[in-house]
Amino acid sequence: MYKIQREGFDDRIWGIRMKIIFGFSLFLCIFYLLGQAYAYQDVSVPGDANGDKIVSADELSAAENDFKDGKISEQALESIRIIQSSYPRRINDSTGKEITFYKPVERIAVLTTEDYEVLRTLNSTDKVVAAGKYVVQSREQGCGDLYIDGKNLVNIGSPTSTVDWEALIKTKPDLVITYMSSPKQADLDQNLKDTNITVIRLDSGNISQYLDIVNKMGYLLDRTGEAETYSRFFEEKLGKYLDAASSISVSDRPKVYLEADFGGGQTYYTCGSGHAHNALLTAAGGNNVFSDLEGFKQVDPESVAMKNPDVILRYKYLKDSPGIDKDLSDTSALQALRDEMLGRAELNKTPAVANKKVYIFTWDCTKGGGRFFLGMGYLGKWLQPEIFKDYSPREAYQEYLDQFQRTKVDVVNKGVFVYPEA
Repeated sequence: MYKIQREGFDDRIWGIRMKIIFGFSLFLCIFYLLGQAYAYQDVSVPGDANGDKIVSADELSAAENDFKDGKISEQALESIRIIQSSYPRRINDSTGKEITFYKPVERIAVLTTEDYEVLRTLNSTDKVVAAGKYVVQSREQGCGDLYIDGKNLVNIGSPTSTVDWEALIKTKPDLVITYMSSPKQADLDQNLKDTNITVIRLDSGNISQYLDIVNKMGYLLDRTGEAETYSRFFEEKLGKYLDAASSISVSDRPKVYLEADFGGGQTYYTCGSGHAHNALLTAAGGNNVFSDLEGFKQVDPESVAMKNPDVILRYKYLKDSPGIDKDLSDTSALQALRDEMLGRAELNKTPAVANKKVYIFTWDCTKGGGRFFLGMGYLGKWLQPEIFKDYSPREAYQEYLDQFQRTKVDVVNKGVFVYPEA
């Protein structure tokens, strides 16, 4: 009897000990997680003593006294001086949301190739700590060496499919740059909750906002000189042609049917108002026959025939062929796409098919600066050949890459981007 009672007593003691150990372990886990959360929430502004995130003249004087007393370094004092004289800074992102920055942006996670190129244009990639897979895995994703300088960045996935939120948060960015609608706002809210990471949505693929975005980001990152230099280059190389195209009335523009396949393989999907492809088409001097539609939608084949387009533009995402590093003669995949379009019985009476004004353009024409110097250049030569007769898409794109992207990619003697070549 005694033995049984003794064993029960030992069991109770053992149970109490285990509860203490478990509780202590739980406390350590919670403490660790709180510490991690605090690290991500730390948005303190150097020199700000009262917690309003703004460094006043009195707070700057206090910091100068701290420097004299040896409490802070000269570098820290200079940082406080910059913040006191230049911050807060406010910009509106492409959704119209006003975003305030109380100190210089030092760490950036960028999910899009377009915005990675904007950062390169502004000579600010030293601030980038993480990027989307098309930057980090440039070769594997069919971009050749276009983003080879980003190969050692942390890969945070794709904004349109799967973002690696854990990897993103671990890099502790001050700023995340992404598309207008991807990732979904609910995903951002859920995964970045309590991190105090600022997110900016930019529509850098839209010609109507592109230069404004470059200038805004130049202001935010203290690269206004670089932004101004680039704006002058853009105007000289392409802007003057776009200005001429913009003066053409709608009635004098060719009617254009744009068919787009972003990888799904379906036909008769088109881009209407609000879509970046429609903005390219319009800026290049075309009249989109489905501009009354919103976004990206499938249309009826007979409705395309009834629109009687003068020109057909077909966009196709092809990962492996063509590409930025392909031989100039490697056009078989694009020829096949054009032949298929020319062979559609329902379109054979349209002026576009009858006159063989069917043109294929690919992903390399629709990302980063290539969207403009390359893609828009080709669209301009197809839609407004008189205006763009002196424009060379490949040469303009090469100058952009050499001067502002600092790459060693050759797009004059290599690369298959469109068919037929203009």
